[in-house]
Amino acid sequence: MNDDRTPVENDFSGNGGAVIQAGVIQGNVSLRAVTDVPLPSPRQLPPATKGFVDREVHIQQLDSLLDEVELVTDRAELPVVTISTISGSAGVGKTALAVHWAHRVRDRFPDGDIYINLRGYDAVPPLTPHEALDGFLRAMDVPAEKIPRDLNGRAALYRSLTTGRKMLVLLDNAASAEQVRPLLPASPGCMVIITSRSRLSGLVVRDGAIRAVLDVLSSQDATRLLVKTIGSERVDRERDSVARLVELCSRLPLALRIVADRACLDEDISLADLVQELTAEESRLDALAVEDDELSAVRTVFSWSYKALDSGTARVFRLIGLHPGVDIALDAAASLTGLAPPAVRRHLESLVGLHLLARSGPNRYRLHDLLKLYAVERAKLDESAEALQDAREALLRWYLRHTYAAYRAILPQGRPLPGLDDPPRQELDQALRWCEQERLNLLDIIRAGPGWGQHELGWEIALAGMAFFERRSYWRAWVDSHLTGLQCARHAGDRLAEGWLLLSLGDAWWDRGDFDEALRSYTESLAVARDVEDLWTLGFALRGCGLVYEDRGNFAEATRYAREALHTFSRMGEERGVGLALMSLGHALRGAGRLVEALASYADAMEIFKRLGNRWSEGFVELHRGQTLLRAGDHPAALTALTAAIDLFGELSDRRHVALAQSYAGDAYLALDERRAAREAFTGALLTLLELDDPLAAEVQRRLADVEWEGAEREANLGDSDE
Repeated sequence: MNDDRTPVENDFSGNGGAVIQAGVIQGNVSLRAVTDVPLPSPRQLPPATKGFVDREVHIQQLDSLLDEVELVTDRAELPVVTISTISGSAGVGKTALAVHWAHRVRDRFPDGDIYINLRGYDAVPPLTPHEALDGFLRAMDVPAEKIPRDLNGRAALYRSLTTGRKMLVLLDNAASAEQVRPLLPASPGCMVIITSRSRLSGLVVRDGAIRAVLDVLSSQDATRLLVKTIGSERVDRERDSVARLVELCSRLPLALRIVADRACLDEDISLADLVQELTAEESRLDALAVEDDELSAVRTVFSWSYKALDSGTARVFRLIGLHPGVDIALDAAASLTGLAPPAVRRHLESLVGLHLLARSGPNRYRLHDLLKLYAVERAKLDESAEALQDAREALLRWYLRHTYAAYRAILPQGRPLPGLDDPPRQELDQALRWCEQERLNLLDIIRAGPGWGQHELGWEIALAGMAFFERRSYWRAWVDSHLTGLQCARHAGDRLAEGWLLLSLGDAWWDRGDFDEALRSYTESLAVARDVEDLWTLGFALRGCGLVYEDRGNFAEATRYAREALHTFSRMGEERGVGLALMSLGHALRGAGRLVEALASYADAMEIFKRLGNRWSEGFVELHRGQTLLRAGDHPAALTALTAAIDLFGELSDRRHVALAQSYAGDAYLALDERRAAREAFTGALLTLLELDDPLAAEVQRRLADVEWEGAEREANLGDSDE
C-alpha cells in the first residue's frame, strides 16, 4: 500500500504538450496535443517463413489493396482505414502469408508496423482489446501512467496517435470482430491485416473489410513447397510418392514442412519409405481422432515426426507443451524439464530446426497452437502422472522464485511472503524487465495453478505479482490474478493468505476508483484478519476502510478507522504502519475541521518517517501539512511546508506530486498577494498535470484562470481611477 494514494480516473485522449487557457472548465477535458517530438516507428513483424510458397492470388489482392490505400491517402478522400481479413483452418498458413506479404511492403509504411498475437484460438484465454491496446500504446512510447484505464480511452488515444501516419497493423489469430474492432486505427494511411480461423463477417459487413479465405494448398502448390524444401531432383524421381505425401498431409503447409524437414534430415531415406511410415502410423493414431477436431488432420504427421525425435528431444517437446502461456523462456524450459540451460537449449534448437518450435525472441520459444495440443497429448500418454505433477510444480516454483525476487526489488518495504527465503538482491530495472517479458504468462500461470492442484503456489505467485502489476498500472491483471489467488487460498484453507489477498484486492479496487468494491474487500479482509489474529493485515485493512470513508466525506468514520489502525500497528511495533496511520488520521481530522489536531498528527508521523529515512513519506506529510496550514490561514508556514514538499518530491523524481505541491503553493502565494509567484506556480503545475493527462489539471486551470481574470480586473480598476 502506498504512503498516499489519490484516485485518478485517466479519461483523457491525446498527448502532453498542450496548454489550455479558459475562464471556467466544466466536464471533461479533451486534448489534442501539438508536439515537435517525433513518435517512434515500431517494427514488430516476426521473421518471415523460410521457403514460403507464394499464394499468388492472395498476394495480388493484398497488393491491390495497398495501392488503393496510397491512392486514397494522396487524394485525401474518405478517411476509411483499409482492412483485410485472412481466414482459414489451423496450420493452413494464414500467419505465414500475412507476415510474408508484410515484409515485402513494410518499407511503404514509414511510420512502422505493429504485430500482436491475439491468442484467439490458443489453449489460454484470448487477449482482450484492453490488453492489446496497452501493448500498442507502450510500443509507441506512451508511459504507463499516461495510458487510460478504460477501453474507450485507450482506443481513443491509439486512434489519435495513428492519425496522419502510415502504419501497418497485423492482428494475428483473432477470435471475433469484437476483439478486433477497438484495435483499428482511423487513419486512411494505415492498413490492417487480420488472421483468424473465424470468417469475421461482422468486420466485412460493418467495417468494410475485404475478406480472403485461405484454403489448403492446391496439389500443385503443395508439390512446389516440397520442391523448395527437398529439391526438384528428389521430387521428380518419386512423383507418385510425392503425390501420396501431399494427400497424407492433407495439403496443409504446416504438415508438409514437417515431412519435408524429415526428408532433408536423412537423404538416404526414400520418399516411398516416408509414405510407408506415415501410412503405418495412421491406423493406430486415428483412434485418437475426434470429429471436427482440427488436430486430427495432422495428428498422424505430428506423430510421425515426434517418433523420429531422439528420446531426450521428444521429452522436452512434450513437457514444454505443459506451459500454459503464449511462449516459454529458456530458463523456464530448463526448470520444467529438469535440465541445465545449455542442454535444454540444444533440444529446443533441434525442435526449431524441425519446425516443431519457433523462436519468439532472444532465449524464448513458441509452439504452434496445434503442436501445443499435440505435445500435451503426448505428455499425457508418455509421462507418468507423478512426472507430470513434478514438472508442473517445478515450473510454478520457477515463476514464484523470479516473481518474488521482483517483488522484493520493486517493493522492498513490502511484507515478506511466509516460508520463503529472501531472494538475492536484484536491481529494479532488471526486475521490471523480467516481469514485462513474462507479463502475459504470469496471469496464465496463476490461472493454471488450481487446475494443476497447486493452490498454495497459485496464491503465492498472485501476491508476489502484485508489486509489478501496481507499479506498471496493470489493474485488470492485478484484480484477475488476486481473484484466482483468493480461490486458491480458500481451497487450501489458508486464512492468513485469504486475508492478505483480500487486502491487496482492496488496494487494487481503491486505486481504480471503485470504492464500493474496495470497501467490500477491505471489510472481508478485516473479518479474516481478526479471525486469525493477523495484526499486519488488520492494521492495513483498517487504514484502507478509513481511506474509503475519507473519500466519501464521512470523516467521523475515517477518524475511527485511522485510530484503530494506529492502535493495531502500535501493538505490533510496526513503525511504518504507525506513521501511515498517523498520516491518515491527520487527513480525517483535517476533513472534519479539527486542524490543530491534524497538524499534531502530521508532526508525529513526520518524526517516524525521518527516523526510518522514508523520504517519500516525508514529502507527503509536508504536502498535507501545507494544505492544512492553508486552511488554518497560516499562509507563510503553509508556503514553507509546500516548498519542502516540492523539494522532496523533486529529489525523488515524483513529478505528479511536485505539481500538486506547486498548485497549493500557488494558493499560498495568492493569499500573500504575491500574484506573479502564484501565476508561475499554477502554470508550472498545470504544464506537468497536462503532460501526465491528470484530471486535476482542470481544477488547476480554473485557479490559474481566476488569477488572470482578477489581475485583468485590477488593471481595469486602476485605469478607471487614473481617469
